[in-house]
Amino acid sequence: MRQITPTVCIFDGLPVSNVYLLTSDSGLTLIDTGLAAGVGAILTQLEAGGRKTSDLRTIVLTHAHGDHAGGLPALVARSGAQVWAYRDEVPYVEGTQSLPASFWLMRLMGWLSARSASKKPVLKVSRALVDGERLDTLGGLQVIHVPGHTPGSLCLYQPEQKLLFCGDVLAPKRRGGAIRLDYAPAIYCVDPAQARQTVRRLEGLPVEVLCPGHGQPVLHGAGEMIRQLLERP
Repeated sequence: MRQITPTVCIFDGLPVSNVYLLTSDSGLTLIDTGLAAGVGAILTQLEAGGRKTSDLRTIVLTHAHGDHAGGLPALVARSGAQVWAYRDEVPYVEGTQSLPASFWLMRLMGWLSARSASKKPVLKVSRALVDGERLDTLGGLQVIHVPGHTPGSLCLYQPEQKLLFCGDVLAPKRRGGAIRLDYAPAIYCVDPAQARQTVRRLEGLPVEVLCPGHGQPVLHGAGEMIRQLLERP
């Protein structure tokens, strides 16, 4: 694991997407789980850091795509952690509905996921989150509903630390040696136009550190990068 702030770490070497560990006196919280293939690495890195799987109390999902929630069944089974997700995302996390898709690739992925659903254990979301809610985790994380990538995509904002977990709403990309932010690729969004418009909900937030679902965290000046993205034609 690599330290981002005194209370936030990112797991190393996971396939495809990022998983973050939040530490507090009440136990450990994960932001997303990554793919099922990465669960072993998560458990190994927890143990190497002197933590037990049973210390994991909560898993908060930014959204229900498999690269962010694929490891959920195994981690819940091993730890007994509660699962928190935005209320509009609950049917997709629990598998009672399939995510809508606007492009053929996402429709194919949804069909394949449905084909294998019978092999997955049934999961229940312990807490359905709502917009504006403040979570005790990390001294008060604010829930921001940012639909478009999926109906119940969320961001989590910690105002005192100026820290934002953005899931797939924002995508850091390296161009010409510099990092800049972009919108979620349209092909992976249930509503591409809404996915772009919803970033306006982040406008004006004092953000210094950005923890995205993919790519490297932005450790300085993330708010200015969001402003520059919104000013592009």
